[in-house]
Amino acid sequence: MSIYDKHYQQENLFGAPYPEFVAFMADWEPKGTVLDVGCGQGRDALFLARQGYQVTGIDASQLGIEQMLAAAQAQTLPLNGIVADFYSYPFSQTYDVVVLDSILHFQKKELAKELALLQTLTAQLNPGGLICCFVHKSKTKEQRLKAFFSQNWPDWQILASQHIDYTYEEPETGFSSTAQFFMFFGQRPFPPKL
Repeated sequence: MSIYDKHYQQENLFGAPYPEFVAFMADWEPKGTVLDVGCGQGRDALFLARQGYQVTGIDASQLGIEQMLAAAQAQTLPLNGIVADFYSYPFSQTYDVVVLDSILHFQKKELAKELALLQTLTAQLNPGGLICCFVHKSKTKEQRLKAFFSQNWPDWQILASQHIDYTYEEPETGFSSTAQFFMFFGQRPFPPKL
């Protein structure tokens, strides 16, 4: 049982995807394969499937995956869901887009594990592929994310590197809270033409 299962008793807990992400991905071509890591209830995965992407979401929460797949079925969207620990999952397929929305925290306790996951996932991207990372706004987190790419993938093109606002609202209680996130998108280069 995932720690999020308790929170996912409320459907669509985190609401709609970030407007900046929606605007960027609506125009992104090609509409290929997507891996949404830590997809939860599928807010990003469902949006991307509606845009024509072939989406696979992975999350440790059985409930979150079930809710995502039920929503996909209700909307007749082709979507795959995997219940697994994404840190130890044996990724074997390559993707055109990888989404990591709020799963990287870059705290000392988890740092090595998160950097290893980033290394695995960036290696799973097809040439021209896009990785979309969202982390809570923090100078340290932003520096660690940027350093990972500059040290490991210096030839990647950075397509987004900006702060965005997110408002979390609980419809049942009326509670709302606004937080800032750092949105960072990198594109794997195409091989040189001969």
